[in-house]
Amino acid sequence: MSTDHNLVIMAMPSAVPLSTYLAVIEPSIDRGTIDKRIQRGVWQLGIHIVNVDGVKERWVNIDEVMKWALKSSSRAA
Repeated sequence: MSTDHNLVIMAMPSAVPLSTYLAVIEPSIDRGTIDKRIQRGVWQLGIHIVNVDGVKERWVNIDEVMKWALKSSSRAA
């Protein structure tokens, strides 16, 4: 009996819509938290949050957010 196993590897996208980020990656926070991060300068427009031409919703740059998270966690250690 032959069994074929296919390994599927999916890469994390570089950016996702803010609604997807909030639903999947950080479901414990809301848009207000993101707005506060931007207002305090923790996240920056054009780096962590990007506007896509022709799209109403802002997008989250996952690569930059990961850099921020790793940098923030190293300070806490």
